[in-house]
Amino acid sequence: MGLFVFLRSRLSDKRKNPYFCLFIIEITMHFLDELFILQSIEDTENGFTTILRCNPEHLIYQAHFPGNPITPGACLLQTASEVLQRKLCRPLFLKASKNVKYLNVLIPAECKEVRFTFLNLVESETECKAQVVIADETSVYTKMSLTFSYEPI
Repeated sequence: MGLFVFLRSRLSDKRKNPYFCLFIIEITMHFLDELFILQSIEDTENGFTTILRCNPEHLIYQAHFPGNPITPGACLLQTASEVLQRKLCRPLFLKASKNVKYLNVLIPAECKEVRFTFLNLVESETECKAQVVIADETSVYTKMSLTFSYEPI
C-alpha cells in the first residue's frame, strides 16, 4: 500500500483514480535489473541459485518506507517470478503461492547481495513449480512455494 500512496501523491488531480495508479505500477514496475541487479545464475542438482545485488536507490524504497526503507514482500515474490522467467526463457503467470513465510526484513542498506535459491523445480506441459528461499550469508528472508502457468489464467 505504501507504493500506491506514494505514486498517488505524485500524480495530478486528474490522474488520482486508483485504477490508474494500479495500472502505472503494473506497466512500470519490473524488479529484476532495477530493484535487484542480477550478478550470477548457477545450476544446482535440483534447481538453481541466483545472486542479486540490492539497489538501495530504487524508487520503491522512497515509498516503503521513507527514512527506514525495507523491501516489500510482494517485490520479493515478483522478483522470484522474473528470475524464473529469465531462467526458463518463457513468460510465466503466477497460479498459486503456498507457505509464503517472511522470516526477516530485507533492508537494502544492510544487505548488499541476496541469494534466490530455486529448489525442487518441476516442469510439466502446462506449469512449473518451485520452492524459493531468499537469503544472504547471515539471514533467511523468505521461503515460498510457487506454481506458475505457462498461459494466462
